[in-house]
Amino acid sequence: EMFHSVNSISGSQQQKLTCRNLFFDLVRNAGTPSTVMFIKEMIEQDQFTAFESYLAITTLAHYIKAPTEELIYQIFQLIKSPSVQNKFWLKGSAHLVFANIVRNACLGSSKNVYPEQVFGKMCSANNNKIVEEYIPHLVQDLKNAQTSVEKQIALYALGQLAHESVIPLLVSYVEGKTQDSSVTLRKNALWALSDVAHYYRHQLLPVFLAIAHNPAESRSLRIPAIAMIMKQQPETVQLQKLAVSTWFEQDQEVARYIYSTLKDQAHLKRESHPEGSYLYKLSQKAQTVLPLAKPVPMILPTIKVYSGYLPKLEIGAYMLNSLMTLSQSTTEFYHKTEYFLKQVQTTPVEMAFHVAGMSTIAKDLLKTVTESSESVLHPQLKELIQKLEITPREDSKIELGAWLRLSDDINFAAEINHETVSDLKRKVLSAIKDSGLSVMSKICGKTPINHQNVFEELPYQAVVPSDLGLPILVESQMTYFYSVQGELNVECSFNKPSASLEVASKMSYTYNGYAGTISPFTQELLAAGINIHRSTNLPVKTIVEFEPSTSQMKVAMTQNSQVSSNSQGIDVHYYSVKPYVARKPIVFKDLTPAVTHHNTKIIRSPASPKSYEYNFGQSLGLDMSVKVETECDVFDAQTMIDSWSNFNYNPVAAQWFFFAESALTAQGMPTARYHSYSVVHNPSRSSTKAAEMSVQVSLASKVESQEPRKYTLHSSQGVQSQRLQENSRTEQRLGECLRKVNSKIGYAINAQVNTKLIGGQPKTYTYSITAGSGHNSLKHKWNLHFENEQNTEMKKLCVDGQMEYPTTSSSDAHFKYSNKVAFGNTCDQYYVNVEGQSLVSNKQRQFSTYSIESEQCHKATQELESLKEKFQYVSEEDKETRYSLEKKHSEVSKKMHMFCNKKRDQSRALDQTEFTITTSQELPTSVYSMAKSLNTAAKAVFFQYISKVSQPTLQNKIQVELTFNQKINSVSAKVQSPKENVVFENIRMPYELQEVVPLVAGKNPLEQSYKAITGKSWYPKCTLGHGYVQTFDKKSYTYQIDECDHLIASDCSQSSTHAVLAKEVNGLKHITIYQGQSKVELRPAHAYSGYVEKYVLTIDGQEVQLNKNEEITLKSSSALEQITAFYSNDNTVEVETPYTKVTHFGKTVSIEEMSMADGNHCGLCGDYNHDKRADIKSPKGCVFSSTKLAALTYRSKSSQCKPLSQKIQEQIRTEESKCVKYETKNTHAKSIFDSEVNKSHSIRKHTYIFKEDKICISQEPVAQCTQKSMPMAMKKKTIKYVCLPEGRVAKLYAERIERGESPQELRHQPVAFKVQQDQPISCRPRMQ
Repeated sequence: EMFHSVNSISGSQQQKLTCRNLFFDLVRNAGTPSTVMFIKEMIEQDQFTAFESYLAITTLAHYIKAPTEELIYQIFQLIKSPSVQNKFWLKGSAHLVFANIVRNACLGSSKNVYPEQVFGKMCSANNNKIVEEYIPHLVQDLKNAQTSVEKQIALYALGQLAHESVIPLLVSYVEGKTQDSSVTLRKNALWALSDVAHYYRHQLLPVFLAIAHNPAESRSLRIPAIAMIMKQQPETVQLQKLAVSTWFEQDQEVARYIYSTLKDQAHLKRESHPEGSYLYKLSQKAQTVLPLAKPVPMILPTIKVYSGYLPKLEIGAYMLNSLMTLSQSTTEFYHKTEYFLKQVQTTPVEMAFHVAGMSTIAKDLLKTVTESSESVLHPQLKELIQKLEITPREDSKIELGAWLRLSDDINFAAEINHETVSDLKRKVLSAIKDSGLSVMSKICGKTPINHQNVFEELPYQAVVPSDLGLPILVESQMTYFYSVQGELNVECSFNKPSASLEVASKMSYTYNGYAGTISPFTQELLAAGINIHRSTNLPVKTIVEFEPSTSQMKVAMTQNSQVSSNSQGIDVHYYSVKPYVARKPIVFKDLTPAVTHHNTKIIRSPASPKSYEYNFGQSLGLDMSVKVETECDVFDAQTMIDSWSNFNYNPVAAQWFFFAESALTAQGMPTARYHSYSVVHNPSRSSTKAAEMSVQVSLASKVESQEPRKYTLHSSQGVQSQRLQENSRTEQRLGECLRKVNSKIGYAINAQVNTKLIGGQPKTYTYSITAGSGHNSLKHKWNLHFENEQNTEMKKLCVDGQMEYPTTSSSDAHFKYSNKVAFGNTCDQYYVNVEGQSLVSNKQRQFSTYSIESEQCHKATQELESLKEKFQYVSEEDKETRYSLEKKHSEVSKKMHMFCNKKRDQSRALDQTEFTITTSQELPTSVYSMAKSLNTAAKAVFFQYISKVSQPTLQNKIQVELTFNQKINSVSAKVQSPKENVVFENIRMPYELQEVVPLVAGKNPLEQSYKAITGKSWYPKCTLGHGYVQTFDKKSYTYQIDECDHLIASDCSQSSTHAVLAKEVNGLKHITIYQGQSKVELRPAHAYSGYVEKYVLTIDGQEVQLNKNEEITLKSSSALEQITAFYSNDNTVEVETPYTKVTHFGKTVSIEEMSMADGNHCGLCGDYNHDKRADIKSPKGCVFSSTKLAALTYRSKSSQCKPLSQKIQEQIRTEESKCVKYETKNTHAKSIFDSEVNKSHSIRKHTYIFKEDKICISQEPVAQCTQKSMPMAMKKKTIKYVCLPEGRVAKLYAERIERGESPQELRHQPVAFKVQQDQPISCRPRMQ
């Protein structure tokens, strides 16, 4: 009846919708049996909109107050109804919610508190409907699922149920024993156990450990299994085994994940753990085992845990972020934030996101933006592919999914894969075909926006009997509200398409808690409580318009109608803390919150109230003020610092606990005193009534010997380019910027920003910023031009600079840097010029000759030569000896490659850096003040490193000399200025920066930094050495290429975009590169004692002259499609294509792959999937018993090549006839689980008993027989008990004990009593 009354209310359509939205939220939030039945009826009768139905179902588990067995059965009827089952987007969410409700109410595994002492037990695990109807329905839904997305959601629903009867089914899916098994389903079945695994820890932890330690298992399961292990409180010995396994792990990503997890946990400080956090014990164990793990140098780990405890507020939180790189270019991200609020533990946000098939998407995009001719194979490469009989590798399929959980039990999920994408395409094309252009009418035009939402978090109500016979009422709740109203207008004009968005928003947060009783005389509520309120009201209409044809965006902000007629100040932002006492009727009688009732009084403290007001915004025509009313003992700058100290000066913690802001004592301690502040806007006193801003972006580029091009966006033809005319001021700025950059490839962008304040005396502000960038091989340039026409002091800011990377390790190797910052009314008024260079010192060169790495390189080189000599005396028939030598040769080659590369980097480390700073004759006073402050700050921070201060020796400039010492990881600095000379010696650098600085000659600084941060190369490198190969995945093996071409690295997918071939003539490598229809050949022309003096380079048969230290463009179809070559001073040649970078050192060649690791590559450099296992597969994708034999299959079958021996050919044919395919070996999860179930007859678990009004818990875990077993022998043992008052805290402890946890804090509690109890010595299964 109320619902029909709300629908029939008079008023505008917007008012009607607002009333309906608020009514819907109130009914949904009530959560009583009657409102749940109302929601059920409305959904079944299709009275709710699609969004309302979805929101009502997804939040049902959160708001339901009394989930009795009958009510749960009614919800079960709802999820089976056609209104739910016929909507795939609603069906999956309904099953997840229903499983949550059954688990929370029936299986006793919830943080929720239900009024069982008033209404009786909600539901029990013995409810027959669970095993007779609920579980069979969910299992049948899994069996009937047609798509993989439906199966995944069905698995998650079964996992959320947490019933012991579904665990074996999920374990079967984890193993892959089902008919519809796939890696994706197995992984989802594993994740489905995430929330409930701790209830079955003894049975499931061995399963997770077996998966993690199975080297033949898929990475897609091993990494999630490791994540699951960490949640199950593993023993130290189990973590120890994981740590040691990193030394033998073939999968790089698995090793990185294990090390990163242990390292991040180990680095958590003891005092940073909130009370009750499961990370405390895990962190201590990780500290113990971390030294056993193989180090992976990285600054940014794949898993990052932030944990913090605020002792003054007695609250804490932890935040976990995990980035998992799985197989087939699949990446998963997981985030969880958990709060520890004294007696409350809650997870406000938990989310996961995964994406797969990015390489497939990238290839499709590249095909779209490049010329069609480039996608055609070169005839010779096509012939080679046919002769080698290369079977195209299948591209990874597109998968995109996200899952979000709010406030412990509100789940949202979405999944898209190749099946749904194909289905979506079909439906869109069908809609266009059936409706024609009329389908656009649903998109184009005006669409009203009117949405309100009221959300309650952590609602709690309790009625506690007292000795006086009066009920004690306790209630607390956090309520969030937000409102968005406006309009979306899409103009589908063919000539001038645009989109505009007009919105006005409000939001608020309120925490209210009280404790009180009901007066037996007046039946009124007598209570004392506290109210914390925060609200934000943006009293403006925001209009956003975008015009693609002009690349212009306009934003207009105007006062809404209510503000325009308001003469009073409006609180834009308001925050208050109000302690109060109240005497009023209960809320069900007067519908009035206690804090707003006229009888409510604010509790005042002895501190005198203080008021402050600060006005601002007048220069913009706005009457704004900040008003503060507080009962802080003192309110000054120190108070503000003390307020931040309560959050450990951490802005993230302050954001987490935004509700903990309060008045402070003089000692900085938080209080519950009255405290409020507000930001007020008075529209009647403000001359500015509206504001407009337009942003127009222009882009241009220039390639050497070509005219500059300007890019524009057209609705019909997409991105188009045309010659830069320089007719307008914007185009002139772009052209000037490109000329200053003066690079072979240059880019420039201009942003014109016009801002106008309307009302009273209009004010207009115009800003223009032009930025450019370009590069010539290892030289990068930039140019920035900023204009502010209204600023009388500094109208222009110009930045012009360049950076040149060194390309040789000789004495003239320099890293050059220059940057000029000019500013003022013109770009010539003031300037600050910085010029610097870095070089390799003689001391550094000497260090590289006697370092540990140098010694190991020399030792490995000699050992490798010795092994080569031994090879000559071993016959082909002696397979055992040859295999042993090849294995040893591979190991030594890997060591030599690692140590010699490190030695080479040391010899090219730019350990000396010099900067010279010069300025104009005059500078603004603010610049001098800033320089003095920086000088003082530097001396204060590095005071302990100052070794000398002397009189100045320079005038009108500043010189800084830095010297890096790699041996002790330190840097010394000498600073000479017109004021003084200061020397800092041996400033210790963090260990993490050891791989970042000093820079290395010939290496791109960004690539060097990326490897130091992530522990992975920017572009994986394959090395073709003398008698060995190291693949992209770091697998080393013995192989000597001959005078016949070998396929070294190639894209072996359907597109076959590129390939690199090599052969060896007289000990020197000859390289052939195929890129699209282009063929590049590179070979040494002259060599002396293996030292190459000259190279011959041809492109499509035409020889190209190479000049030292000069980059040449061999082919350029566009800025993204270029082939370049660079000949350095140290006689190495680098050829770069859109996909590969080949560097020729004469005897050795390295290939860097610039595409994604998708496992679709083939050749001597492997499949490129970050996994050493089965790295070298044959052209047909077969795994051979010998890596050398597999490598021989990539030898060209040209008539010009000497054929392989009959014996080797026969071996290859035999292997190909078998064609063993690489397959993962599924872990026998089900048998392990069954074994643990059968043998886990006894467990160690805390026991608890109820004694009077207390719950008493054993101080230590005691031996107990499991539910399906019985004692074989018993003995007496003294048990110590700790007693806690029965209530919320005691209930939380009981839940933790039921989950199998062992709260360590119980050991520090006083013992209430001791008792002699029988304890089982051993247990056996019960007789069936």
